[in-house]
Amino acid sequence: MNTTRLHSRSLGILFLLPFFAYGLGTALVTSVLQEPEHLALVADQRTPFVGGALLLLLNSITVVGIGVLFFPILRARSPSIAVAYVCTRVMEALILIVGVVFLLCILQLGESARGQTTPELVTLFKLLSKGNFWAYQLAMIILGTGSVAFCLSLYRARLLPSLLPLVGAVGYGLLALGAVLELFGLPWGVLFSGPGGLFELLLGGWLIAKGFRTITPSVAA
Repeated sequence: MNTTRLHSRSLGILFLLPFFAYGLGTALVTSVLQEPEHLALVADQRTPFVGGALLLLLNSITVVGIGVLFFPILRARSPSIAVAYVCTRVMEALILIVGVVFLLCILQLGESARGQTTPELVTLFKLLSKGNFWAYQLAMIILGTGSVAFCLSLYRARLLPSLLPLVGAVGYGLLALGAVLELFGLPWGVLFSGPGGLFELLLGGWLIAKGFRTITPSVAA
C-alpha cells in the first residue's frame, strides 16, 4: 500500500503537537500550583489552570489519533502489532486523562478553601498532585513498553531510514525504564526520556517533509 502525503503529514503533525500541548499545558498548571500553602489562590487563577488542563486533554486526543492513523500502515505488515499499538495509545491517553482529573480536583479543592488553607487541605493537595504524577509515569511505562514493537515493525518494513526506528526502540525502552525509576523515587525520568522525545521530534519532522517509503505488503506476523 502507498500512504498519501496528507496521511503522512497528518501523522507528523500529531507527533509534534503533543510537545507543545503537553509542555504548555504543564507550564500553565504548575505555575498555579507551585505553592500548596497558597491553595486558596488557585480559584483566582482559574483561567490559566483550566486552559492548561484543556491542553493536557488535547495531548490525550492527539496520541489516540497517532494510533488510529498508524493502524492501516502497521496492519499491512502485522495486524497484531497494529492492534497492540492502538491499544497502547488509547491506554496512555486514558491514564493521562485520569491525571488531568486529579488536577481538576485540586481546582475544586482551591475553591472549597474559601480563603483559608488548612493543613488537611494541603495534605489533600499533595495527594492529588502525587496522583497526577503517578498517572503520568504509568502512562509513560505503557507508552514505552508498547512502542518498542511498533518501532521494530517500522524497521522491518523499511518504512523509514533504518536508524530512525532503531533510535525509537531504544528511546522508548529508556522512557519506560525512567518512569519505573521515578516510581521508585529516583528522579531520572527526564534524562531517560530524552532519546524517545528526540525520536518523536525527528519522526514528526521526517513524516511532514518526506513521508513514508512505499510499503510492500508481506505475510502478517
